Amino acid sequence: MLENTNQIVIETTNTIIIKELNIEVEKVIHDKGKDLPSIKLPQGWRLLRFNEIQFLHNNTNYRKLLNLDNTWEFIEQPFEFNKEKGHVTAFYASPYGVSMYSDRLPRGSVPSMGVRFCRNLKQELKN
Repeated sequence: MLENTNQIVIETTNTIIIKELNIEVEKVIHDKGKDLPSIKLPQGWRLLRFNEIQFLHNNTNYRKLLNLDNTWEFIEQPFEFNKEKGHVTAFYASPYGVSMYSDRLPRGSVPSMGVRFCRNLKQELKN
């Protein structure tokens, strides 16, 4: 249940609509322990961007719904310099702190690291 009644949350079995970001996000990370190049990205879907996961983590309701206080997942690389070098970005959160690692090699995941896909909504949701 959401604490802030100004938020509109539309949940399906596997995803949640984040109206404020105009995206649909998978609720659970998957493909744990795989390196990013071996994970098939479905057409029309992408990894979360840093500003999106930051927004979701900073919002206590979304943090709880998406289990973002205990996650280790690939996100979109925000730095062109690192993209050119082929580096990927990982977002890590635990009850002890939050970190972003943007200089990870794409091969060499850890057993608990996975992905959570999202996609842009075709039209913006209105209140």
